[in-house]
Amino acid sequence: MDHYLCENDILNATRLMSGKSASRKHSGFTLIEIAVVLAIICMVMLLVIPRLPSSEQENLKISARTLASTLRYMQERAATSRANYYLELAPGTDGARIFEIGGDGGGKEPTDPLLQRASLKEGVQIADVVIPRLGKVVEGQLRLDVGMGGLRDFVSIHLRSSGGQFWTVMAFPAGGKVKVYAGYQEEPL
Repeated sequence: MDHYLCENDILNATRLMSGKSASRKHSGFTLIEIAVVLAIICMVMLLVIPRLPSSEQENLKISARTLASTLRYMQERAATSRANYYLELAPGTDGARIFEIGGDGGGKEPTDPLLQRASLKEGVQIADVVIPRLGKVVEGQLRLDVGMGGLRDFVSIHLRSSGGQFWTVMAFPAGGKVKVYAGYQEEPL
């Protein structure tokens, strides 16, 4: 029994030296621990929230970049697969569709899943399309053919958000080069 009391005394002495009493079994979080957790949560929010595409300006920018990437990909795909495509644009609307040119010359749904996706986000419209030989097209439908040699003409596509902001996508013939500019640009920079 002495042996048992001796171990108990040592355990109690150890608890007292570490600042913990024998009667204190549960402890909560300290103020410093709570402050550190809140600081980590705030830093994560500061990194994540700006990346969320919630504003119309972000939707416009994403739409312009997606359209530019789609044009580049169409040109690369046409050159490597020997298939011909066309982009059908409807200025004044959000209409932008891609078709693969079939053996009969008509358009059909492309077999490539990347070309089946919509290019424009909600609230973004094609304001106008400028092709030097046609001028500025602001309504109706326009067909941009993309073959093994790329686009036939220089094309400038102006996208507009519902708030009146613009982004410009410029595609150059025969090289596959496509550029994106913030604002309404009439000529390449």
